[in-house]
Amino acid sequence: MSAVTQEMDAALATPAQREVLKRIDAQRERLHARRLALQQARALKDSTSPHVDAGAPLPVRLITFAKLHPVAVAAALGLALAAGPGKLIRLAGVVLPIVMRMRR
Repeated sequence: MSAVTQEMDAALATPAQREVLKRIDAQRERLHARRLALQQARALKDSTSPHVDAGAPLPVRLITFAKLHPVAVAAALGLALAAGPGKLIRLAGVVLPIVMRMRR
């Protein structure tokens, strides 16, 4: 029996007051369930060791790598910005065929 139910019985509340107390009780239960869910999510996040899953799709692997190595990603982006779009397109034209051959 919840505290609100006890309050309803003890106070002999009017129907309008009972309705408010029921809403308060429902909100307390929702907040409690939300708090438990957040605690479980944090515990699950903390328990997983950070690594890049080789079987994951490429965007997921890139995001995971970026989270694990933010300085390296920032340095690579800085070099890309400094090189400019023309050099990046020429470099991609050289590197992409090599990478595609390696994937086979």
